[in-house]
Amino acid sequence: MTAESETQHRGAVGELVESVFWSPHANPRSVWAFVATYPILIAAIYRRSKPLAVATLLSIVLNLVGVSPPESDDAWATRVVLGEQVWFDRGVLSEKGTFGLTAVGGVVNLYTIRAAVKRQRVRTVVGMGVSMAFMFVFFDRMVELYDTYGSGEFEGSTGVELE
Repeated sequence: MTAESETQHRGAVGELVESVFWSPHANPRSVWAFVATYPILIAAIYRRSKPLAVATLLSIVLNLVGVSPPESDDAWATRVVLGEQVWFDRGVLSEKGTFGLTAVGGVVNLYTIRAAVKRQRVRTVVGMGVSMAFMFVFFDRMVELYDTYGSGEFEGSTGVELE
């Protein structure tokens, strides 16, 4: 693949990811739906309920298909997703502590999944609570990133037309 065709390929892939994932996911309804599915998915693992797991995963996919891009960046949840885009664009190691926060949150998520698989009720519930806390700390950091570096810079990147 030549350098030019590789750039075109990345551009096409980037546009596809933008239209299929980022744009709809920036809608606050999508963000809150994703947040709500985490405990349900953990419950499905804990209960060993394949129908609940499949329904939860299907709802995630349908959520992305069923919502439109947000009309503005006023919603906190929208700025979370736009902040994630800023973070990826600047490089995941660019912001002090954010990658570490994500790494620790990932370990807590794995702990929670392991506890759910082993049906350790208290550890599953505690892990889920800690995971959710890490998620909201991360969300707050993404909003801060967007408010600092992204406002106006990413105008229209998710179908959002900023004033």
